[in-house]
Amino acid sequence: MKKLLSIVIAVIMCCAVTVTAFAATPDEAPAKDMQAIIKQAMLDNYYPDVKPTELEIRIVGGNGNGSVYFEHTDDFNYTSATYETQLGNYTYSYTAADELLVYNNGKIYTMKNAYESGIISDEDVADIAEWNDSFYQEAPAYDIKAAIEKAMLESYYFEVKPSHIEIYIVGSTSDDCVYFKYDDGLPRPATFINTDLGEYVYKSDTAEETLLYKDGKVYDIPGAYFSGVINDDILAELVDFNIGVMRRYYSGEFPAPPVTKSVSTKDTATKDTPSNSQNNNGAVKTGQDSVAVILIIAMLAGCGVILAKRRSYFE
Repeated sequence: MKKLLSIVIAVIMCCAVTVTAFAATPDEAPAKDMQAIIKQAMLDNYYPDVKPTELEIRIVGGNGNGSVYFEHTDDFNYTSATYETQLGNYTYSYTAADELLVYNNGKIYTMKNAYESGIISDEDVADIAEWNDSFYQEAPAYDIKAAIEKAMLESYYFEVKPSHIEIYIVGSTSDDCVYFKYDDGLPRPATFINTDLGEYVYKSDTAEETLLYKDGKVYDIPGAYFSGVINDDILAELVDFNIGVMRRYYSGEFPAPPVTKSVSTKDTATKDTPSNSQNNNGAVKTGQDSVAVILIIAMLAGCGVILAKRRSYFE
């Protein structure tokens, strides 16, 4: 009976150890399974005619709706040509050998097809751009010009409205503001603008002024800053745009640098304090006290020797 009980306990312990070992690595099998699933979907849907004999899948990310981003390597030869595709406010630059693809629900998508079909969103593209250098943000596509022109006609002009406005996109910042110059054919006085904006200053000419567009409204840069549409972080981005925004090196809000006052020879000559010159006839400087002490000690020692000899002589 004791032997049977020992065998039962040993079996239970072995089962416990086995279950613990499998429970410690729950994520390895699903990752391998997903690679196999994507590989099969590639062979079924991605290659139209000739199938590769070698195919490797590298999963690099994914989003919340089940999309998986991956790269692949096969045994085909590809050209080194570079392609570009527009995904909202971002441009994706790639070659056929390193193209980023998307897997979702048994299908393989290019980035463009995934974006246009709603598999990935603008937010997803922005997230990918954080870790993939092949994605870079640009000014929105040229259809934004129509929206800017409409906003200009509705809110920027109060009396005379131009018959046509030419919009020139300068760029966009991380808060999705679009910066532009314009030509409306109307005369504008050349007035110089010089405005302090926090740690920055904006200098421009009204004839060449840059405006910004956001959420259907048009602002000049000082007006956008003082109304809270943009802040110092955005102004820091605008410094690189070369449109007149620059950092102020000194402001009344900060203490002025210390000024060293020069002292003339004429003034010091009338002072009671002795100068540093070696020709000075005044008292000995503090730095020479040690020399004086040594001389005094030597003199006292000499006097002591003389007195001792004279005392010995008279005795």
